[in-house]
Amino acid sequence: MGLALAAVAPATAQEAEADDSQWLRVYFSSGSAQISADQAQTLDTAARTFREGDPFVMIVAGGADTVGDATSNLNLSLRRATAVADALSARGIPIERLQVLGRGNSELEVDTGENVSERENRVVEISWR
Repeated sequence: MGLALAAVAPATAQEAEADDSQWLRVYFSSGSAQISADQAQTLDTAARTFREGDPFVMIVAGGADTVGDATSNLNLSLRRATAVADALSARGIPIERLQVLGRGNSELEVDTGENVSERENRVVEISWR
């Protein structure tokens, strides 16, 4: 499946999400871009939301905690966002309606120090507009 990936400046991801009042979160294990089975319900909810609210764009924005360097975390956040976009596409959301963003550890949900493994930061947020 061919997704166009973009590492975006943090302000772009913030602007994209600023208009959105609703979002869903998919969490990941440390260092992983593998979606665990316990996250399936969140993906199902996102797909149902898309079908009920069509037409709109879903923004799939990946994040990372502070373990590792900034470049690795940006790459990991893009892999996470891509995994979620692929899972949403498999649930019937057209790939052209998914905007995939990587934030690395530039927009932490929980402000931590360096090299802190924090679940809330290892997340892909799915929002829509």
